[in-house]
Amino acid sequence: MTLTFLFLILSGIVINVMSALFGIGGGVLLVPILRTLFPQMPIQMIAATSLTIVMSTSLINLILLRYQKIHIDLKSLLFWSIGMIFGVQLGFELSFLLAEQYIIAVFVFTLLILALRTFFSRHQEKINSDESAGKDRYQGMFFCSLGGFVAGITGIGGGSILAPLVNQLKSVKREQVAVYTNAMMFLGGIGNLFGYIIRPLPPEYQQIEMWHIGYINLTIVGIVVLASLLMSPISMQLRGKINAKWSNLLLGWILLAIGCYMVILQFMK
Repeated sequence: MTLTFLFLILSGIVINVMSALFGIGGGVLLVPILRTLFPQMPIQMIAATSLTIVMSTSLINLILLRYQKIHIDLKSLLFWSIGMIFGVQLGFELSFLLAEQYIIAVFVFTLLILALRTFFSRHQEKINSDESAGKDRYQGMFFCSLGGFVAGITGIGGGSILAPLVNQLKSVKREQVAVYTNAMMFLGGIGNLFGYIIRPLPPEYQQIEMWHIGYINLTIVGIVVLASLLMSPISMQLRGKINAKWSNLLLGWILLAIGCYMVILQFMK
């Protein structure tokens, strides 16, 4: 149990750094980590616990990012959040109808596509005109609906999907990506979180030494979020230390490695 505790603390630290640097919420890491540490957990419980942690770390990062005074288009954020909320709710309901292997397949396929998209993405000149922002609102709304849908099924959190996609929008600068995605991860997860809370957890999945509320494991959430909170000041200082080219390359390799690991983990069961 001590080793598991240490792994959860390390997870909170790494998740916070990834969220600050790349704008991804950490669910992409949490799902395989929790699946490794707690193989007896149903995939829906892993998704619920992951989502709760992602929302908490996103809120922490949003509060800290506010002090960096990064301007964002609130109208675009509203459009994209509505799209994500719709997608998340649809994915959430579907997650209880799909077999576990199909949920894992969606998770892995999404990561591999995003990794390839990140590797082959080209630098785009960013445009701040009102016309460009208007077009991006509808394209971004579609992206966020898709990201929310996959997040609702798998518990990835949405940021891993949204960060590469939002970064393709011409009206969004690199430093704005983390602000947009962290805000959407928090707003988009609220309805999904409520759904996991009101669903009773089957007795066979309840662990005596841990606290639960619905499908959410509060013990795991508390450990990871506390570690993430303590790491936040350092993560904010790391922002901007990696240039755009190396940041995209690193993100692509991270997504590819996690996708391959989940395939190996599934075959080892």
